[in-house]
Amino acid sequence: MAGRPQSARTGMRRLSPRLVALALAASCAPALAQGNASSAAPAAQADTGGPAVTSPEAFKIFVDACTDLSSGGAGAEQRAASAGWTANEGQDTGPFNKVYSGYRDLEGLGEVDIWGAVYTYPTQRLGYCRVDFSDPDNILDFNDVAGINGLVGSAKPGDNSDVYGAWESPDKKLLVIGDRTEGVVELEFNLLLGDKPAGN
Repeated sequence: MAGRPQSARTGMRRLSPRLVALALAASCAPALAQGNASSAAPAAQADTGGPAVTSPEAFKIFVDACTDLSSGGAGAEQRAASAGWTANEGQDTGPFNKVYSGYRDLEGLGEVDIWGAVYTYPTQRLGYCRVDFSDPDNILDFNDVAGINGLVGSAKPGDNSDVYGAWESPDKKLLVIGDRTEGVVELEFNLLLGDKPAGN
């Protein structure tokens, strides 16, 4: 579908400005300095600026942001910015597909990409949102999703540290599915918005 990005698992992830800057600095360093690189890198990484996000906190951030961005409500993008999300450059996706994409750094997880949309059909509207990020250290416990904003559901383990989960709201309008496969997490949100407003 036009305007929908490929997932993190395809390898088409954007590098954060911080990673680009570090890569450029490394490429310009003298060869003699390379012997000190291993000792310097941990010191740079240790300056995190704050405590690591907990699993319940992270899932609450994702549920709140995706529910808002997929709702079609006025001011959702401004609220995302206030919550710490940085919007990517916008694109024209036509009259039936309103899209938001952005990212945010979370201590302990790194960069998280978010993509939300509201689709307008002849009589109905559907909200969609997805977050993608790496969790190679298995920081997140998918069981923490249940109970957030009333979501009910469960998570089931797979091979190695893979995990899969599915949840829904009590009114059955918000449907959430997610997985962590080979250290990469994808959470998808579908919000049934109902009838298209008259005149739209």
